[in-house]
Amino acid sequence: MSTQPTNDTNPTYFKVRLSQVPRAQEADVTDLCFDHQALGLSEVLGFSQPDLTYEPSLAPRSMLELEVYFEKTPEQSFFDEMKNFNSMIQVRTSEEETKDWLEEWKKGFVPFKLVGPVWVVPSWLEKPAEVQIEIKIDPGMAFGTGTHATTKMASYFIHKLAVENKESVGDWAVLDVGTGTAILAVLAERCGYGFTIGVEIDAEARRKARENCELNQTKTVEITNKQLDEIKDQYDVVVANIIDGILIRLRKDLLKVLKPGGHLFLTGILQERENHFFDKFIEDSPEIKIIRRIQKDEWVGYWVQKIEPVIED
Repeated sequence: MSTQPTNDTNPTYFKVRLSQVPRAQEADVTDLCFDHQALGLSEVLGFSQPDLTYEPSLAPRSMLELEVYFEKTPEQSFFDEMKNFNSMIQVRTSEEETKDWLEEWKKGFVPFKLVGPVWVVPSWLEKPAEVQIEIKIDPGMAFGTGTHATTKMASYFIHKLAVENKESVGDWAVLDVGTGTAILAVLAERCGYGFTIGVEIDAEARRKARENCELNQTKTVEITNKQLDEIKDQYDVVVANIIDGILIRLRKDLLKVLKPGGHLFLTGILQERENHFFDKFIEDSPEIKIIRRIQKDEWVGYWVQKIEPVIED
């Protein structure tokens, strides 16, 4: 097998996929690859997700699948030695075009209207003339460009509640659980909420969220290192744009940080799992009432309110 000549405008690399590699031989196979000038090696991971917790775990496997990367076609001796080492290992080869995937992705990310007068504008672009209010976003590796259906539903809830409560929203505190890029936290400030705390379990996402807050020159947004179960205060609004299995797991903590009379936005619910979510979250929470249900594509969002206790005379 031969590769096409490479050039500066369309460089390529060579990928070898090794299947049926016994786990016990992983180290030896890795050494063999690097002995033949491999640039890198990664395992093709398998995951299992047996229930609705939405926390997939690595599936135990005795046989591995590895991808090995070379600058050019390996010498025939590489393939011969691999066969001699273990003739049961399956070898597939391909030539791949080298791309700057971040730059490729950026080409498709353009300014768009998020909700009301608020637009999302990539940090590397100038805002269009028609934009009244902008949120600049540089997503990095964090979730939250604003294009996902669940983010759009959460944005709709945040904006609508603010519009309906113009006179009081400036005194309200918001907790954004799973803030990602902080796009919803920044939106809350743009909509006039008094103060917003962003909670995020991923350290890299927290770093990116803080960068985006700085990029947007926010004055009322804080990205905390605390986790949800460490939050002691209660909030007027809690936003949870998180997959429904995790929402179910966090139900008690979410309700604990919500003030009586406060609003909770739940927007990571797959329609096919809505009944399960309704049973495990909504019906198991007698202290809340549904204000609104919306759907976008295959995703469902709930706006619920915590019932204020009745004070008897």
